[in-house]
Amino acid sequence: MEENLRTWLESPDPVYERLPQLAARRTVLAGALSGGEQQLLTLAPALVRPPRVLIADEPSLGLAPLVVEQIFALFAELRHRGVALLLVEEKATEALAVADRVAFMRLGRITWTGPRSEVDADRLTAAYLGVSS
Repeated sequence: MEENLRTWLESPDPVYERLPQLAARRTVLAGALSGGEQQLLTLAPALVRPPRVLIADEPSLGLAPLVVEQIFALFAELRHRGVALLLVEEKATEALAVADRVAFMRLGRITWTGPRSEVDADRLTAAYLGVSS
């Protein structure tokens, strides 16, 4: 795992300070980490060297609720630091918490787009059920 971090960072120490669970697993091969640990490892370099844009496709897929919470806390931190986020995510509550703009898709087509402030329970339900709002 440490080798993965050194690909992007001069030193993994800032990551280990920020994500102690990765520090505890520093000698484990990345492929042997849990799905949540792998997702944290993927995001870790962005915490040290934030990109201008970060794109994540279903970052919470298959992860335990506590890990999902941690992943979205990292997204909120990155957003606060000025990183533009493009998230494709089915967990609406978590995604909406970090969103400025929202786009709903159905069968590969955008069915609605607008500011987060215009997403209410009816619009969200309609998007999930695939009906007009």
